[in-house]
Amino acid sequence: MIIPSVTEVLKPWADFSMIPPHILDAAAVRGTATHDVCATIARGLPVLSVPQNIEGYVASYQRWFDFFVDEVLLVEERLTDLDFGYHGEPDLIIKAKHAEIILIDNKTPVQLLKTWQIQCSGYWNLASKHGITANKCGSLRLHPDGKIAKMEFYNNSLSDFNLFLQALNLYRFFNRK
Repeated sequence: MIIPSVTEVLKPWADFSMIPPHILDAAAVRGTATHDVCATIARGLPVLSVPQNIEGYVASYQRWFDFFVDEVLLVEERLTDLDFGYHGEPDLIIKAKHAEIILIDNKTPVQLLKTWQIQCSGYWNLASKHGITANKCGSLRLHPDGKIAKMEFYNNSLSDFNLFLQALNLYRFFNRK
């Protein structure tokens, strides 16, 4: 059985064909670097240096983190659901200062993408399979200039997870040998 990642499953619906390749490549490098530094912060480790092109995103994350997070429960840990046959790596699961357990997917794009809601439902299921029941989940859009990050919460309804499972089945159909 093919065991794809959440990101692989949803890739066909994240259409970036209108973005020039050099811009898309730069955004991917920026996003990876930002995720790496944010994970370091979430793990409570010292950040030794921050590349200049992501300083604003990191400052935005740090402001949000300091204001919102009481305890970190999980940081970029690979989780697998063998029942449905997929895996994923949620960016962060926290206990917020107001006591809710929240699953967070860090994002650097300014505009919301529809796939994020479905992506979070896949992560939500993975977390629950591993004994973490999140009260909420959503995407945290970090600001490039260090301003306040924007949190977009999703309902994580069964219909969202059903859409993810449909995408998973389509992935398997089109990738079977």
